[in-house]
Amino acid sequence: MRFSRHSHSGDSSVCFGFIAAITVAFAIAGCASAPTAVKMEPRSIAKQLGFPSCLVSVPLSQSEVIEDAKRMGNPKPEHYPEWIEMSASIQPGDQLRLVDCLRANRSTNVGDPYYYALIRDGKIVSEFHFILIN
Repeated sequence: MRFSRHSHSGDSSVCFGFIAAITVAFAIAGCASAPTAVKMEPRSIAKQLGFPSCLVSVPLSQSEVIEDAKRMGNPKPEHYPEWIEMSASIQPGDQLRLVDCLRANRSTNVGDPYYYALIRDGKIVSEFHFILIN
């Protein structure tokens, strides 16, 4: 393809297309490298909780879990049977945490590398897999 120095009619559309492509590329890269805005614990905490190859978040409230799942593209996570069951079983002292084996850049043998866990006495009681797969 050859561009003429004297033709300016297509310059702005080519420039706009290039800028749009760069913007989309950065958006995709941003989503792949930092899928959540939730604060993560040091790896030592993840190891203590039984996730040596993953990252785990700080303890979250129920509303923070729902807000983050919505931010990640699930329009109604509060309607999922997993979430309804999990939230109904929360007891005093339990913790809700995001488990992120995707961003940890580790090769693990986990089915879903990104989910919320209900943790009781340092053990997973239930999981909420909220990502929509089309």
